Amino acid sequence: MKKIVIVFVIIFLFSCQAKNQKQINIAIIGKADDSYWNDVKLGAESAGKKLDVNVKFYVPSKEDPAWQIRKLQEVISKSIDGVAIGASDPKTIEPIMVNIVQSNIPCIALDKDVAKGRHAYIGTGNYFAGQQAGESMAEILEYRGNIAIITDPSVPDYVQRVQGFKDIINEHEKINVVSVVDVNTDNIESLFSADNVSPIKGIFCVSDEIGIATAKAIKKANKIGQIKVVSIGESSEIINTVKENIIQIAISRRPYRLGYSSVLILHNMIKAGINNTLAILPKSEIIDPGVVIVTPSNIDEYREQLLRLGVKPRF
Repeated sequence: MKKIVIVFVIIFLFSCQAKNQKQINIAIIGKADDSYWNDVKLGAESAGKKLDVNVKFYVPSKEDPAWQIRKLQEVISKSIDGVAIGASDPKTIEPIMVNIVQSNIPCIALDKDVAKGRHAYIGTGNYFAGQQAGESMAEILEYRGNIAIITDPSVPDYVQRVQGFKDIINEHEKINVVSVVDVNTDNIESLFSADNVSPIKGIFCVSDEIGIATAKAIKKANKIGQIKVVSIGESSEIINTVKENIIQIAISRRPYRLGYSSVLILHNMIKAGINNTLAILPKSEIIDPGVVIVTPSNIDEYREQLLRLGVKPRF
């Protein structure tokens, strides 16, 4: 993580060395109009102001790969100097991204990587986020107890998070995954039934939305504090449940830094050249912003961090 911070400092200093003769235009296409991508937007716009870059941010109301393709085609048909995209379906949008790269326009993949068609990728790996959740769960359960996973198996990102979580949990012989709940077909409240032969001590939620739904179910079942919950997510709703100690740990993926870094790196590619910028990035061309583990004890510190970054939290 220290190496990545040093890289960003070098890029930022280099980017600020000279004023641009013409306005730089950068487009960012997100996945959906939600709290995560709103924070990505805040980070991108903050970097744009500091670097005197015109940042245009586009998202559909909900995930829509066809919309993203149309928007990307529209964006590159105009005068654009660099683009970053969080692809909902990498395979369908890759051909356009390949054309962008071949046209020597700086192109970054955000949040979800693509097999080809980008100069760099910025995002927290889903498998890694799942591992962090697994380590947090093991610690708060004191390395023993039955746990449940609540997920949507139709979402590839969630599958990776679950795998990372399981791989950590499997290292501890006294912790057992006894139930995997599919939010599309199963009832979360069934986990709290008195008839449950394997009482649940912990729950892992793979996303903001699932974490919020689980918190409501725990509150309704009067199980606050009796079941330890770890959820991936950073929305104000999730953090408020941590504040109330309904959810004990939230794994934040730092969306603000995702947006800020994308503009910073694209700006440097435009000014200094793509190859010169890649030379100071990791050889993998992957930048991982990391995660923040938010607990009731550090929530005030987390809030102060967001305020310093320009994010106004609603918790």
